[in-house]
Amino acid sequence: MADLCKEIQLYDPVRRLLEKNGYLVKAEVNDCDIVAFKEDELAVVELKLHFNLKVVYQAMERRSLTERVYIAIPRPRRYNDKNVRMMLKLLKELGIGLITVGIEGAPVAQFVAEPFKTDVKINSRKKARLLKEADGRNMDMNVGGSTRTRIITAYTEASVLALCHMELYDILNTAKLRQYGYTDKIRNALRSNAYGWFEKVDRGTYAMSQKGVLALEAPENMELVEYYRKEVYKDV
Repeated sequence: MADLCKEIQLYDPVRRLLEKNGYLVKAEVNDCDIVAFKEDELAVVELKLHFNLKVVYQAMERRSLTERVYIAIPRPRRYNDKNVRMMLKLLKELGIGLITVGIEGAPVAQFVAEPFKTDVKINSRKKARLLKEADGRNMDMNVGGSTRTRIITAYTEASVLALCHMELYDILNTAKLRQYGYTDKIRNALRSNAYGWFEKVDRGTYAMSQKGVLALEAPENMELVEYYRKEVYKDV
């Protein structure tokens, strides 16, 4: 479809379809365009403008995470086209589902083929990492199918939360973190300090660096900072 020129244009219609079917949707999690949760069910969707072997390989790789894997593409003009029939046959053989996005009026997505169980071994460690990353995100600021775009990860959120605490209390230590009931994700952010936002001032105690001061004021962090300032200041 010439009217759809970027994979991110597929994201909103697919998200709405999944949410309509009871899923909680998060984008760009551990290289997956979309991950969706419903009770104990995990679904993964890969977005592509064109059906090709690359997206098939990606979908096959995602089968190590869950049996419920979909490919989402623009809706074909004719489902009785030979190439489309061969595509559907291949996906059925592989046990991969298909979602298509039409552009009549507002873009609308629909399920065309459902994935089904095959003898695929789930990589429990890899799946656990995916679930941990998704669970660690309180905000959904990413768009599925994004390329060359900053991805807001659970680590980013934990680092901004730490900055907001330092803005109020100057320093942050592990005793305070336990007092606030936070998990290891903030401690890991402080220790690894990947962005250079923190300075270690004592054992288990950190303060904000000059880079951290600038990060609090940076436009690209504004939405995150506003969200976590409210979190930090709500009990003050």
